[in-house]
Amino acid sequence: MRYYGRMERRLETVIVKPGSPEAAYAKALYEEAFPEIERCAFESLLDCCGRGKADFFVYRDAGENVGFCVVLLPGRYAYGLFAAIDSDKWNRGYGSQLVQEVLRAYPDRTVVLDIEPVDETAENYEERKRRLRFFKKNGFHDAGYEMRDESGPYRILSNAEGFDLDGFVESYDILPEIFPGTRIYQDGQRDPVYDPEDAAL
Repeated sequence: MRYYGRMERRLETVIVKPGSPEAAYAKALYEEAFPEIERCAFESLLDCCGRGKADFFVYRDAGENVGFCVVLLPGRYAYGLFAAIDSDKWNRGYGSQLVQEVLRAYPDRTVVLDIEPVDETAENYEERKRRLRFFKKNGFHDAGYEMRDESGPYRILSNAEGFDLDGFVESYDILPEIFPGTRIYQDGQRDPVYDPEDAAL
């Protein structure tokens, strides 16, 4: 996910509803910020929100849209699935403000998200390093688990110590729904600790 201190006013949070100007803005930024292989259908995200399985927010500063975030709500977790800041507003502190707004929105939930692993062979290696540093600066740490789907592997980050895998997968019905085949691996283990095909048996 793309997120980019001064004391500044808080961002305004607007709920995204189907057919709204905020939905049109978020869809355009979503398609600009994420390659097709990493995206699911935009309508699937809105549908999850309509069924109470996710929240979808657009963030504004002084009435101007600056970014969006989609947060899945599995059990006692808040899972930041997609987030982006407008490219012409990078490096203004909006990324950190967005993260803090998400943390404030879910004080009783553990907030998790995923990022591309820091792989020295990756073309965007430096970007991946910066992204990890950014989230560590904002209170997240590597949970010791990795998600893998058809678009590649992603490290799970959490804002709480002692990531509860069992508690997470117990209500983990949302991501496989929009990204079929997503599996979870624990560091040091070859086989997945969560496989949606096994969970369906």
